[in-house]
Amino acid sequence: MRFVLPKGRLLKGSLEILRKAGYNIDRPGERRLIERFNGNEVLLARAFDVPVYVEHGIDVGIAGSDVLEERRSDVFVPIELPFGKCRLSVAVPRERVLPPEEMEGFRIATKYGRIAREYFSKLGVEVEIIKLSGSVELAPKVGIADAIVDIVETGETLRANGLIEVAKVMDVSAQLLVNRVSQKTKFDEINALVFAIKEVIEDGT
Repeated sequence: MRFVLPKGRLLKGSLEILRKAGYNIDRPGERRLIERFNGNEVLLARAFDVPVYVEHGIDVGIAGSDVLEERRSDVFVPIELPFGKCRLSVAVPRERVLPPEEMEGFRIATKYGRIAREYFSKLGVEVEIIKLSGSVELAPKVGIADAIVDIVETGETLRANGLIEVAKVMDVSAQLLVNRVSQKTKFDEINALVFAIKEVIEDGT
């Protein structure tokens, strides 16, 4: 099978759960983005690109539910994984704490343009979305945004940048993604993978 795994915070957990499920794979070596392990092919990609790779032909991937919600890729999600737990939240500078309902006209910096737009739209609040791909916390600091929507784990990064979390947009966790064609053409292999991972989760090992 072909696996696509996310670079960054989910990579370690992804490799661990696959190994425990009996798939002896590792991350590609230095400067390599694709490598074969015991007949399986492993690709490394940016977290935001993982659902796209799976939708368009890679058999299996692991990505956060935040990325899947933002991308809206057409993939099958058979199981939620027990790592990568965090939340997507709205945060503001500590000197200007307001609930999202009072952010009419705010500029919101985020990697999650679609999610943020829909969240504020449901509140009936019109905002301007500023799409960034990294270091979102800097935007209010340098004056290009009034608030941010970003992933929060411990809150330390927010505090270090003078920000306070004021609302949770959604809970986030890692998910197993399966290509819809592979789900049918490699049914037995995909099923074996899903059941092996479920056993690992149920055993809590």
